Amino acid sequence: MFPKLDKLYSFSSVEELFNREKFSWMSGYFYFHLLILITGGLADTYRSSLKKNMELQKLNSNLELDMLKSQIEPHFLFNTLNNIYRLVIDNEKAANTVLKLSDLLRFTLYESNNKVIPISDEIQFLEDYIELEKIRHHDNVSISYDFSEVQNDNYKIAPLLFVNFIENAFKHGVHHTIENTFVLIILKQCNENLVFTISNKIPSTKRKTSKAGGIGLENVCRRLELLYPHKHELIVEKEKDIFTVNLKIQMI
Repeated sequence: MFPKLDKLYSFSSVEELFNREKFSWMSGYFYFHLLILITGGLADTYRSSLKKNMELQKLNSNLELDMLKSQIEPHFLFNTLNNIYRLVIDNEKAANTVLKLSDLLRFTLYESNNKVIPISDEIQFLEDYIELEKIRHHDNVSISYDFSEVQNDNYKIAPLLFVNFIENAFKHGVHHTIENTFVLIILKQCNENLVFTISNKIPSTKRKTSKAGGIGLENVCRRLELLYPHKHELIVEKEKDIFTVNLKIQMI
């Protein structure tokens, strides 16, 4: 039998509250309820954590599936290029063109997703791109480049920083003219700086809808601001019929 409540809760002093057996009974009752609350809270936390883990597993499974789906098209494309290469292997120029195109696509799809890459990989990509541009143009276009003065070819750099400037030079300085013209591209290492320079002749006549720069150059300028704040210098000059871009990046 439990003690009567009027006797259980009658105390003559605070000391009596903590010294009598009545306090032991009350504290046991209190801790019992506290244990129930804690156990219930832990159970709710466990259920919530289990639910989140299941949701994450589902999301990860969907992500892996999406990645597999996204790889179908590139693989199909590369397989197709390999088949074309076998068909034109007897034609050295055509075969080399297919190989360079395949390398460009592989770099754009995979390597460019890395935050940084060796400068040697970027140089190889630029060379492949320029060589493909050479194939498109006739003898009236002089296309030359020199990347030999980069001593530290293991230096890591953000990918695709220079190609927009090269693309812009061909798009606005070469593609829409039949005049004798040129594109000169130089990448070199000067002390602790990487210096990129590209010059092209401005055609005397060009399409009115043609706009120098464009969203591609806006994007690369913004990338430079984010990736190399206070560690790069970009100068664009137009002198008579020559358009020149100078980009200097401090090597970290």
